[in-house]
Amino acid sequence: MGIQAIIENVASASKIHIIDLELRSGVQWTGLMQALSEREVRHVEILKITAVGFVGNEKIAETGKRLESVAASFKLPFSFIAVYVEDMEDIKEELFKIGNDESLVVFCPLVLRTMISRPTCLENLMRVMKTLNPTIVIVIEIEANHNSPSFVNRFIEALFFFSTFFDCLDTCLEHEGELRAGVESVLCNGIRNIVAMEGKERVVRSVKLEVWSAFFARFRMTELGFSESSLYQGSLVIKQFPSAASYCTLDKCGKSMIVGWKGTPVQSVSAWKFSRDRGRVFGNYRF
Repeated sequence: MGIQAIIENVASASKIHIIDLELRSGVQWTGLMQALSEREVRHVEILKITAVGFVGNEKIAETGKRLESVAASFKLPFSFIAVYVEDMEDIKEELFKIGNDESLVVFCPLVLRTMISRPTCLENLMRVMKTLNPTIVIVIEIEANHNSPSFVNRFIEALFFFSTFFDCLDTCLEHEGELRAGVESVLCNGIRNIVAMEGKERVVRSVKLEVWSAFFARFRMTELGFSESSLYQGSLVIKQFPSAASYCTLDKCGKSMIVGWKGTPVQSVSAWKFSRDRGRVFGNYRF
């Protein structure tokens, strides 16, 4: 859905620049590259990806090389840039070299929640992104409230949420022992952070979409929503996994989408744009 929304919002652009705030395998960009290479009306002059990472993260460079190889196979003009920071609070406009004729996209996959415990860091990031004025911002976040000051509330929320995840693993990775062990290790760290940490040690603090929406309103962000084509692409992805297709759900929540498992919300996917209208808007949010 998110990639299809990007394709639609840069349909008339020949120079496209993506800021990925949490580059992992980069597999989602291979689909974008293929779609852009197949354009017939307006060919792409350049696709740029700027990946933000922490100093010492060698995986970003490795991912960049793989993406360069994929782009070459599609004969797509491509440029990969790695921007390294000591901390996310070091993000500033000068780090990003955005051309005046480039259509900018910002991709935020499961990264904003890591800054909820540091509001000044989160707000600085939002101000920088607003100044850069992207065409579209794709936000993917966990659809759960793991930020309650009450241990009991966090424990109950985490119990239901991670029970859903493990049920999904039972269905999807039943015969993939090594891969499942790796995923469970990541989930274990997430559970420990939510229920066993306090103060600054509790880094990951997920909140639900309604809280994010109110927070984004502070920065005059308007929700773009998803087209029928985007929703169709999302349903096709689900159907590619027969063992999970009957359990995985895709539901609308306003203009956003909620990905769930057997009716339990797991992730939200939303698309936004910074409004240039003047005036003061304050979202009624509370982390």
